[in-house]
Amino acid sequence: MALTEDAAAKIILIRSIEECDGNFFSDSLLVDAFAAARNVAPGLGWVKARAQFLFDHLSSAYQSVLYLARLPTPLTLAVCLIALVLGFATNLLGPAEKIHVVRNPVLLLVVWNLFVYLVLFVVLLVKPRKRNRPSSSSAKPAGAKQSANDPQKTVSQGQMNIPWLAQLFVPGLWHFLHRVALGVREKKELAGVVSRFSINWYGVAGPLVVARWEVMLHLGALFLATGAVAGMYFQGLFQGYQAVWSSTFITGEPSVVAFVHFLFGPSLLVSDLLGLGLADGIDPGRLLSPQGDKAAAWIHLFAITVAITIVIPRAALAAWQWRNVKRRRNDIELALDPYYGEVIEAPVRVLLEKEVANGAKQFAEDVAAFVCQKLYLERIVPRLRQFREEGGKVSELKSEIQSLSEAFVPQIESYVAETRLPEFQSTLSRRVGEILKSLGTDFIVLKEPQAVLGGMKIATGGNMAMGVSQQFTGAIGLSVGTSIALAIASVSGGLGKHLGIAIVATLLQTTGPVGFLIGLIIGAVVAAGAWWWGKEKIAQAIENLDLPAVVVRAALWESRFQRLAEDGRKQCQDSVRAEVDQRLKALQPRITTEILARVRSLWQG
Repeated sequence: MALTEDAAAKIILIRSIEECDGNFFSDSLLVDAFAAARNVAPGLGWVKARAQFLFDHLSSAYQSVLYLARLPTPLTLAVCLIALVLGFATNLLGPAEKIHVVRNPVLLLVVWNLFVYLVLFVVLLVKPRKRNRPSSSSAKPAGAKQSANDPQKTVSQGQMNIPWLAQLFVPGLWHFLHRVALGVREKKELAGVVSRFSINWYGVAGPLVVARWEVMLHLGALFLATGAVAGMYFQGLFQGYQAVWSSTFITGEPSVVAFVHFLFGPSLLVSDLLGLGLADGIDPGRLLSPQGDKAAAWIHLFAITVAITIVIPRAALAAWQWRNVKRRRNDIELALDPYYGEVIEAPVRVLLEKEVANGAKQFAEDVAAFVCQKLYLERIVPRLRQFREEGGKVSELKSEIQSLSEAFVPQIESYVAETRLPEFQSTLSRRVGEILKSLGTDFIVLKEPQAVLGGMKIATGGNMAMGVSQQFTGAIGLSVGTSIALAIASVSGGLGKHLGIAIVATLLQTTGPVGFLIGLIIGAVVAAGAWWWGKEKIAQAIENLDLPAVVVRAALWESRFQRLAEDGRKQCQDSVRAEVDQRLKALQPRITTEILARVRSLWQG
């Protein structure tokens, strides 16, 4: 995720402040910042929203540090004007009336600029080799903290890459501008923030900073040369110039003529193309005479030489770098390092807890639906209907239902271990994978996620009531581009087995749905059959009485039986859901903690 220059600078400013003073922002303000970004997904967007909130609560003195990110663009016009004046004055430093055709300030600038072009060309050839060098996975970005108590101990990658002149000049320049322009007495803390910000900013926006400085330098060179030529023309308006040649070794006229045509060959060619005819206006042979040659044509040659060697190339380079500035100012990326990891850890934990809780809730819903369908509706209800149609002993009914329920335990175990748990893992994997993908998209991840997130193990603990003694095991694999998948291997069959036993026990206990339903049946039979045997007798021995079918049908007519069965189904689903949910809650913190620990290792060393 690319950031704009303004958003990135605010993030870097807040980072620099927190690195210089971990207690700068109050706990209450940090809580408010957390709340302000609560609707943003964990990642760079969350960091951006948090930084904007904290930036809005900074004093104007600290907010002004943000202008440091735009240097030297605000100074470019002033630098160009100074260069123009300086160039205009350079001709006044030479002889008053005679100009050496080679040894003069204008051609000295030409030689200097040609040397700069050569250096830039060499840098251009060398730079791709540096890009292709693999970066160390353990490298930390600018300003990465090793200790919250002493962040200054860390030597950032950005600081190591900044030229020493920039490290010295840029913060000092801002200190000066801050005191003069704003009239604020600079505090020691602010000075530390300025220094840290300049280093951190170069670490993340180095190409943008370099491009801005190159724009200013190219324009400065252009205006300096233009001023020098303008100064020569200005002097030519009020003084008579003569072009001369003097040399210890090149003294013959043929040699001077050949040298002059070689030196000014491109300018003479441009002159001919433009129809200026400067070749006819100069006389190289007269350069050796005491009077020299008239300087008008030579000044025109100087101007053309400056145009084709300085003005045009520098303007093109400045335009190219300005294009880079416009492109890079909206394309700033941040590396996921310990600072940003600590900032986003809290919202990531909240999101993970939410996803794990949602997955566990759905897990409980599905298990409850399965038990109600396969055990209650398909086994228990048919047996209850048979009892209604044929009559019999309630004690035998309870014994048969208990046998049916206990025989159903292996099916619960199989469903949990082979069907529902893998689905739970798959859903959770997909959601956690989306979180990891967003982090990898938002930030520059410095490590290989395959190596970092492999071999995850979640200890389920020794909860004997649940019967779980093994571990969640799995591996997180990252597929950069389309998807990121998280896979947690199955829990052993102990979960399904003991969960099944717990579910059956819940169903059969007197307060459970089956016990509740049998109680209702007994109550109905007592109410309807009191006239048959007598109220006291039937109430005492109802479970052992062999009830005739006519009595049971009279007590449980069809609509009432359907209503009682439906009430039992609802109780069954609620009881199973609550039982599964309660037992899964013991695992949710462990799952969340382990996943977060593996995600955290993306930004930790």
